[in-house]
Amino acid sequence: MKDLFHVIHRMGATVSLLMFPSGLLHGETGQELVVPEKIEFLLEDYCLQCHEDGLAKGDVRLDNIDGLELDARLDLLNRMQEQVFLKQMPPKKADPLSEEERQELGAWIAGELHVYKASTLEERLRYPAYGNAVDHEALFEGQGKEMPYSPARRWLVSPQIFQQRVADVFELEGGARSMNFYGVTNPFLLPDGSGVRYYDNGVLDGGHLLVMLGNADWISKKQIRAARVKAGEIKEGEHPDPKDRWAPRSSPVEFEQVVSAKDTPAESLMMAAIRKQFDLVLRREPTDAEESKYLDLLRSSIELGGNTEGLRQMLVTVLLESEFLYRLEFGHGDADEHGRRMLSPQEAAYAISYALGDRGPDPVLLESAAQGRLESREDFKREVERLLAEKDYYRGQIDPGLNGKHLKSHQTSHPKIVRFFREFFGYPMATKVFKDTERSEGFYRNPGRGSLQTPGFLVDEADRVVDWLLQEDQNLFQRLLTTNEFFVYHNLSNEEGSKIIKEWKEVYELLKDSNWREQPEKVLGANKDFIKARKSMHPLDENRPGEFVNFMHFFDEYFGQGKTPFTTRPWAQGYTFHHSPFYSLPPTPEISRYGSWKSTKINTRMQEMELWDYPAVQPFAVPNRKGILTHPSWLIAHSKNTHNDPVVRGKWIREKLLADRVPDVPITVDAQIPEDHHKTLRDRLDSVTLEEDCWKCHEYMNPLGLPFEIYDDFGRYRTEEALEHEDNVVGKVRGRYNLYKTLKIDSSGLLEGTRDPKLDGEVTDALDLIERVAQSSRARQSIIRHAFRFYMGRNEMLSDARTLQDADQAYLESGGSFRAVIVSLLTSDSFIYRK
Repeated sequence: MKDLFHVIHRMGATVSLLMFPSGLLHGETGQELVVPEKIEFLLEDYCLQCHEDGLAKGDVRLDNIDGLELDARLDLLNRMQEQVFLKQMPPKKADPLSEEERQELGAWIAGELHVYKASTLEERLRYPAYGNAVDHEALFEGQGKEMPYSPARRWLVSPQIFQQRVADVFELEGGARSMNFYGVTNPFLLPDGSGVRYYDNGVLDGGHLLVMLGNADWISKKQIRAARVKAGEIKEGEHPDPKDRWAPRSSPVEFEQVVSAKDTPAESLMMAAIRKQFDLVLRREPTDAEESKYLDLLRSSIELGGNTEGLRQMLVTVLLESEFLYRLEFGHGDADEHGRRMLSPQEAAYAISYALGDRGPDPVLLESAAQGRLESREDFKREVERLLAEKDYYRGQIDPGLNGKHLKSHQTSHPKIVRFFREFFGYPMATKVFKDTERSEGFYRNPGRGSLQTPGFLVDEADRVVDWLLQEDQNLFQRLLTTNEFFVYHNLSNEEGSKIIKEWKEVYELLKDSNWREQPEKVLGANKDFIKARKSMHPLDENRPGEFVNFMHFFDEYFGQGKTPFTTRPWAQGYTFHHSPFYSLPPTPEISRYGSWKSTKINTRMQEMELWDYPAVQPFAVPNRKGILTHPSWLIAHSKNTHNDPVVRGKWIREKLLADRVPDVPITVDAQIPEDHHKTLRDRLDSVTLEEDCWKCHEYMNPLGLPFEIYDDFGRYRTEEALEHEDNVVGKVRGRYNLYKTLKIDSSGLLEGTRDPKLDGEVTDALDLIERVAQSSRARQSIIRHAFRFYMGRNEMLSDARTLQDADQAYLESGGSFRAVIVSLLTSDSFIYRK
């Protein structure tokens, strides 16, 4: 809190602040309000014309501040402090405060609040919503008077780290580390929405501890189950809960020795069990005091409950150590001349490893810490670069939560690096938006039991784009914002997919002129060896002539028209690929198009349809797309259930790419767009937000969000907006779905905030907007600010200016490498030092 107070006071506070002579305003509550003469003039010149008796805009009066009770005065000062600090007052149309005047006014308010330790802004500045509060130019152009550091902290583990810590307890490796443990409830949840979500300001509460009681009970029983089976206490197939049959294949030998002891175990055996549990749970040896405490506990528990239950009580108690749920970063040794302490080698090992992944340090990193080779910036750089080059230690699925029927999350060497961009862009939120499937002509499928369906596939495909660009790692930010190359239905490698298409085409070319329609059995039998030699035709054989007809009909519709089919046959069991229309691409055939594969009867009633010419080699260029902000997953994530959300989209660009802030919606505002089935969404939005009281906030968002009206809320490109109401129905699509009257889209907007006159100005649509923003240094630096938050777990302070400038320079000098940014951040003073 003290450090944040310094951040606020660096707006211009001095020690003499609290010793100014009294001004004209005095409190009558016994506690005098000190207002220097210059501050009094500033209030009169910039504030009182809108905030005095008879004209109290926003229900705020400043002319009677001297008569307020202390609580009311502090509340008013807090409101003033936030408005001044965030540069939201005076309003744009009023005469602006000079930067010097703003600093003086802000410093006076902060000083008055500091007398009573009453500033709420100091606490708010720690939270994600206030991430852009510190002046951008000061961070990237200023010198930074204070040396960088991070506050010493006990940082709650993330949900992902908690999962890995449980896996460590059972000494699991490989894919088993991502399994869902039946009896373990993850006590941590990260907030939904776009932006960095894992911050260091969480604390353990009663709810966490109640959850951990149940977790510790389940984990401890599983830890010693194999030992109990070996000792004959329970049978191998004996499970109290038939739904919970998983158990480790073995228990640690140290636990076996305690369980199997015929009498009270020897002290050496008890100490071995304690040390083993400390190693499994806390990844360290117990201190002398902890050894003594836990030995007493284990001995008394065994006396009361016997060897097995006594051991289990000790295991539970270690699992309930708060250190199991916290990351400890206090620094060690003597403070330097700036009052900073370097992370201890053990702390540094965990800080580095948790920055790059969710697992604790690998053996090499632990050995470096133990041997004194993790005590300098060069040591940090060596280990960070080594672990970035490591392809297996952190390897895993980007998001196991996507897994379900027919979908497995994409795997990569460093899932957490991809996760930064997932959180930054916020496209995984597409799975949280429920859509009316009728409006999608039946192509959209909402998440259901066992599958995230359409949004799950779209999110996974966005992950693939991010990971592909990360692997190339050049000019990364601009490419993420401007690439038109996407992955769609890419469930096989380029080589595998191309081989399937080659084999299918060979079968078609050989048999297209045969009598496969009338005599499929005969044609299939005569060519069975040729077909069997092509694995892509399996399990087709002479006993499946109906499937052979389906194949040939399928091939005829594609190869016969000079097109390439998707590499999964549409009658395959569980075929769930229906989402290409949301990229504005033609659909693939529905599962029923060719009839039953068990029948040789040809479906002659198929409707004509435009089929997608599938690119087996991906990624590939998709028309009318430019980067992640035009990916269907991002567009859906930043939409409503039945329409677009230009306000949310504009707010995202303002805050994530332009490093700006948008005021919160006043609690008195009913933020609803009026219904009118004869107007476009833009017209309806303008009818309410162009009013003066609304526009002062919406001017930051609408001009940036409305250019995205060239896409609907499913992500489909369009030039006209359908007026979706029964009064506007003009026909049917595909014989089933309503076709509506339309109005032409107005996608014009205005880009302000890059601080580059060559880029700011009117834009024609989202593609124009994105192209300009992507060229701006503002967007590049804004992404780096968010990367700082992701890797540091906190918001920037003015003292972090040098760290941010170094990271920005590293990106530029490396040709746009994100790995260079990571190395710069993880070898910075902000990462290495604690206060």
